[in-house]
Amino acid sequence: MPASQFRSRRIPQFLLCTLLIASALLMPSLLCAQAYFGTVSGELTDASGAVIPGASVTLLDEEKGFNFVTTSDSSGRYLFRSVAPGLYSVSADAKGFAKVSSARFKVDVNQNATTNLKLKIGAASQTVEVGAQSEAIQTEDAETGQVVNRRYINDLPLIDRNVVALTSLAPGVTEMDDQCGADCTGTNFVSNGSRGSTADILTDGASATNSEPNGGITAATYLPSPEAVQEFKVQQTNFSAEYGFSGGSVVNMITRSGTNKFHGSGYEFFRDDSLDANDWFANRNGEPIPPLRRNNFGFTFGGPIIKNRTFFFVDYDGLRSSGLSTANGAVPTAPMRTGDFGEVCAAQGGSFDTNGACSVAAGQIWDPYSGVYDSSAGGILRSTFIPFNNLATYTSPGPASHVPGNLIDPVAQKMMALFPAANVSGGDIYNNWFGSGASKRSNDQFDLKIDHRWTENNLMSAKFAYQYNPAGSGLDCFKNFADPCKGGPGWSNAHLFAVTDTHTFSPTLLLNATLGFTRGVWHIDSYNPHGQNDPLGALGFPSYLQSNGFNGVPAIFIDQYASAGYANIGTDPYGNYRLGQDTGQLSITLDKVHGSHEFKFGFDGRIHQINYIQTNSARQVQFQPGWLRRLSQRSGRLRRRSHGQLHDGHVHAGRCRQRGWLELRNPVPACHHQLSVRLFRAGQLESHFETYSESGLAL
Repeated sequence: MPASQFRSRRIPQFLLCTLLIASALLMPSLLCAQAYFGTVSGELTDASGAVIPGASVTLLDEEKGFNFVTTSDSSGRYLFRSVAPGLYSVSADAKGFAKVSSARFKVDVNQNATTNLKLKIGAASQTVEVGAQSEAIQTEDAETGQVVNRRYINDLPLIDRNVVALTSLAPGVTEMDDQCGADCTGTNFVSNGSRGSTADILTDGASATNSEPNGGITAATYLPSPEAVQEFKVQQTNFSAEYGFSGGSVVNMITRSGTNKFHGSGYEFFRDDSLDANDWFANRNGEPIPPLRRNNFGFTFGGPIIKNRTFFFVDYDGLRSSGLSTANGAVPTAPMRTGDFGEVCAAQGGSFDTNGACSVAAGQIWDPYSGVYDSSAGGILRSTFIPFNNLATYTSPGPASHVPGNLIDPVAQKMMALFPAANVSGGDIYNNWFGSGASKRSNDQFDLKIDHRWTENNLMSAKFAYQYNPAGSGLDCFKNFADPCKGGPGWSNAHLFAVTDTHTFSPTLLLNATLGFTRGVWHIDSYNPHGQNDPLGALGFPSYLQSNGFNGVPAIFIDQYASAGYANIGTDPYGNYRLGQDTGQLSITLDKVHGSHEFKFGFDGRIHQINYIQTNSARQVQFQPGWLRRLSQRSGRLRRRSHGQLHDGHVHAGRCRQRGWLELRNPVPACHHQLSVRLFRAGQLESHFETYSESGLAL
């Protein structure tokens, strides 16, 4: 990118960032969350059906003791806006009528509840309780969606204890594929035919999603435990203009709050191998079931700090799990470890003659030093075969040392010794090993939420959440530093912060706003050291292979031979991972009621930042059929290519390749910033503009 263009993109971004920060500093009392709030409205009538204007109407939060008061208009109607999800009752009091109170009713996320009351003539000291309930049919808007409340979360089975799996309860929601369910990224579902993995997840009003760095889809940075979630709504179509930044659906989630009574819970979800069946392949190979343990435990606790004014809620969720893992692959047989590859001939359906030549060309190994290029044959034509495919007894004229076995590379011989022994009876040389064991993982997270009512006109809620997840310990196939399965040490964590405030200027003018910040960090290494801090030196590789600073064993790929891990032996070439992503949000909504009309104006600005690098440890080596056959059509040229590509802020690493022999990957660090601003007003009209800043370095 030209420097002038880069500066021109950064200047408006800097100004807009400054504007957002200044807005947050200048309006500290107006910070609040995006509209997970609902409304409560209704009509007051007397016994004859005539409307009652000028009545005093009170909305009571039955759990926190908050009172909200308004007056019915000339049509006898009343309206409470920005009502947080919870349990409420409505009472009305008018001159000449007895006071009337409704039954308790629930307000869900973004629900417009209706409770009509009928007043009877009587003394003001009298109170009449009626069984009026809020209407279940939503007639105030055309928004569709599904509310998943505490009853669903408590009663329905959640095998992996991931609350977003319940999004499938909404009509029209299906998972994108069966290998990575909705809980894989938190958004991996299709809603009513919209593009998959494009939903936005709001947690207490703050966006908890960012872009997945490879595919450009959305992914949740943080998700609360099921025990911390009060309810959520999958908003699918026709939702208000104040919602955006999604491809067709919004998961609007609110976590639990404290009440006037102390309440808490402790839980343990337990799974054990004594309750499970063994893997079919493990049974076939005589392997016992490995230890299996899954302990998902934690607690919740909430209550008042100051009754009717300040409340707290805290929860902790821990996971300790060891699950069944199996792997199968090809390992060298005992003769191969000494340099005798005679079994290759038999595996191809051939046999040796008295001179040691295999009757099937595909099963014969040829001396690579005996070849010359033959244009008529279209490649390198070799003239000397290795008798009985035994490298240990064959002396090649090519290397300087003219001794038997001079074609055996000392590095390769050391790596051959790091393969486990074959253990599958009756298996062929291309798949002769099976292993099983426990793969371990853990997770710790907590949420803390404070609700406080500053004045009758100002209600605030603040939330902080943190998650720490050490890198899982997969199946250790080889049990040494050349293991291709387990992966190395690492960790990831996430932070979420949201502040919520509702400020009422008058019965007809109300302000809502959002200030939220979510950050996720991934720090993963691919190398499984097993106490070996110099793997390249231990094997005899040249030291320049470690020039990128990441330890590891070159990933070796051998065609036709099944691999136990990503490679046949060596470190996962894509396993070194560094990712930091931030989502900042400031949203402000002004709501004005004028007569029978409601006007809503707002601003929604977000900053998405991704810092991402994925680099190879050591290098990749790939062996393909034909390299040691008589006719080789591989030129062996070195074709080195190194580049970096930036697309929508997501990095695709460049490649360095030695054609047919060696594939290298170099690190490509990059940084991406995005500032998106939406302005909306009544009538679902909105304007949207974005500014981007990208920078990258290709090595």
